[in-house]
Amino acid sequence: MNRTITMNLSGIIFHIEEDAYENLNKYLATIKGYFKSSEGRDEIMNDIEARIAEMLQEKTSASKQAILMADVESVISVMGKPEDFADENTTSENESTFENKSSYTNEKRKRVFRDPDDKIIGGVCSGIANYFDFDPIWLRAAFAISFFVFGSGLLLYIILLIIIPKAKTTAEKLEMRGEKVDVNNIGKAVNEEFEEFKNRVKNWSDEVKSPENKQYFKSSAQKASDFIREVLYGIFTVLGKIIAVVSVFIGIVLMIALLSTIFGIGNIFIFDTPGTSLHLSAYQLSMAILPKDLSISFVLIGLFLFIGIPLLSIIYAGIKYLFRIKQKNKIIKYTANTLWLCGLCILIYSGIQVGNDFSEKASVKQKIEITQPKNNLLFLDLNTLTQDEDDVDITYHHHRIHFKDWTIISKDENKFRLGYTSMNIVPSETDSFELISIKSASGFDKKEANYRAKNIDYAITQEDSILKFNSYFDITLVDKLHGQNVKLILKVPVGKMIFLSTRMKKIIFDIDNINDALDNDMVNRRWIMTKQGLECIDCDGLENVSKRNRIISSNPSY
Repeated sequence: MNRTITMNLSGIIFHIEEDAYENLNKYLATIKGYFKSSEGRDEIMNDIEARIAEMLQEKTSASKQAILMADVESVISVMGKPEDFADENTTSENESTFENKSSYTNEKRKRVFRDPDDKIIGGVCSGIANYFDFDPIWLRAAFAISFFVFGSGLLLYIILLIIIPKAKTTAEKLEMRGEKVDVNNIGKAVNEEFEEFKNRVKNWSDEVKSPENKQYFKSSAQKASDFIREVLYGIFTVLGKIIAVVSVFIGIVLMIALLSTIFGIGNIFIFDTPGTSLHLSAYQLSMAILPKDLSISFVLIGLFLFIGIPLLSIIYAGIKYLFRIKQKNKIIKYTANTLWLCGLCILIYSGIQVGNDFSEKASVKQKIEITQPKNNLLFLDLNTLTQDEDDVDITYHHHRIHFKDWTIISKDENKFRLGYTSMNIVPSETDSFELISIKSASGFDKKEANYRAKNIDYAITQEDSILKFNSYFDITLVDKLHGQNVKLILKVPVGKMIFLSTRMKKIIFDIDNINDALDNDMVNRRWIMTKQGLECIDCDGLENVSKRNRIISSNPSY
């Protein structure tokens, strides 16, 4: 038995004897050389290989898996050899000989395919007409009449469209017309298709190059271009006017707001506390922050130039666009740029001066003498403002509008009232209650910062075992707002207790305790200091409350 090898022909895998494989390869190489000068050589070879693969596949079965030499020779005899028809036009004798030579194995056969080259919808009618050899127009008319009269033509056509395959390859197109599927006819069909395509392209090119069509295309392109340009111009004009109107309006509103802020016409900065509001203009706020040797008027001029010049430019540009003012004034342009740069320089200089005035920070620590309670229980309460008394459940200080660690509560002719102090509770190293006050402030140097810290006015009062703190502290207008703050540290001896009133929630902040309770849960309860820290005495159910509060605070969706 001859050795077999595996080959791939037109996407189909075959097992073929070695000598048959060599014969087939030689045959394909000969055909390829014959059509080497043809423009459609690759397509011709693809169609020929597809047809050969189809014929070889028919020669295999479950009992016969390998292609033999006899099978290859049978296929070659059907397809024909190039040398048999190379000079078919020279002598009719040779042509007759070739036809007689292959006629016994290559009988003409017809198959029904859909014709893709002559179709109205899917090529069904033309394919059937090719098979029965009549004009497809009559079949098309019959389908049209059955569709409009009987209503069944569409369904029948769809069924035929599904079950009749489309003639894709040249070999299938030849079978559809009843022509021999051999090398000669495949080559002729492909070359005719290429020639037809070239003629169509040439005819189209000639039509396009004709003077009439050139002028027509040029005119149409020009009209389309003009139309698109006019539409885009209209759209951008409308959008431009809308943007101009919005820009002018916003510019005017911002300019009014800027003037109101600078000159105190309106109260731009508003700091609310329950029951009252403090209104400060930018002018008043700047007076409370700027160094003594820096003129507020100088800073406000810089602020106006830096922000106002761009706003005026936006308003001016919008008005020019709306009223179609084409004139350009370089003097206005250069003057505006110069003034804006001046404003920028003023603000940079002012910022450096303010930064220097806050460059140093000092703290003053003071031990406040308190009377030790007789029963080892110290009550902690808060002196609140009138408005705080009306609403003891307000959110505590770190949720308020504030600058750094304080909030402006009120202002009179002599002082600012700021809030809020913050308190921490820690174990004491002695057997006595101790209270430490830490006042801090910023300044140009340590001396000035220390002086401002000492000038903070904060009061603490005691009545027997009740210790009362202020929720606020006062500073003089002369000291200005320079980061003043007050922090309290209460030291509780081990074994002694404290009671936090409800109002204390305003100043206690993140107090460590064994019960892991939040600040809000610590008030209105007694706490004893242990070696491990504060422990609640009357806190039945506190663990569940604290757990719930921790879940709520960690999950804003609650």
